[in-house]
Formats: sequence, C-alpha cells, structure tokens
Amino acid sequence: MKKFKYFLVMFVALSVSVSCSNNDDEGGSSGDSALVGTWGITESIEGLEISLKVTFNANATGKIISVFTMDGESQTESDDFTWSTDGNKLTMIIAGETEVSTYSISGNKLTVTQDGESTVFTKQ
Repeated sequence: MKKFKYFLVMFVALSVSVSCSNNDDEGGSSGDSALVGTWGITESIEGLEISLKVTFNANATGKIISVFTMDGESQTESDDFTWSTDGNKLTMIIAGETEVSTYSISGNKLTVTQDGESTVFTKQ
C-alpha cells in the first residue's frame, strides 16, 4: 500500500507539473502560469478510492495531498516537493527522490505520462 501511495503521489505531482510544458526551463518562473495552481484526480481501484490534489506554486515548490479511503476509513498524507520543467519534461523532487515524466496541458486538463502510463488531472 505504501509503495502504491508513493507511486500515486509521484504520478499526481508529475501530472500537475506537465501543464507547463511550453514554458521556461525552470518551474516557478512567470512563464509557468498554466501549471501554477491546484490539480486533482479521484480514482477507485478494487474498493480503494484515491484522491490526489497537487498544488504547484510560482516559486517552484508545491504540495501533494493524498486521501486514501477504503471501507469507510480514510488516511490523509501530504508531501512537499520542488519542481522544474525542460520542454515537455517535468522533474519533481519529493522526499529526496527525483522523478521525471512527460506532460501536456490542454484547457483545464493536465496529462502526465510515465513509463507508458498516462494520467489526466483537472485544474481545481
């Protein structure tokens, strides 16, 4: 469960940062306005509901809030991160771990792809 949570947190964080793919090389610059804000997704997998909210700040920092609900019991976790972009690549550093993914943004939808798997987030 913890490994799954970590994967989801990373995926959400990456998905959110994808939205600034056509901006400056470093996250948090004034050109990253499409990415800055809060992005969310909620999915259910085998009775487990996972809600992720990722907030990207203009200063290249952010926070991921994950809520896992199963059988009426919820667990909430949060992680701070830093982020940057280079072309369509998003780099996030969470708890000392570096994750790189590709991303794109269209309207209020952010698509993040890592290891051939894509996730779509909605701007909140």
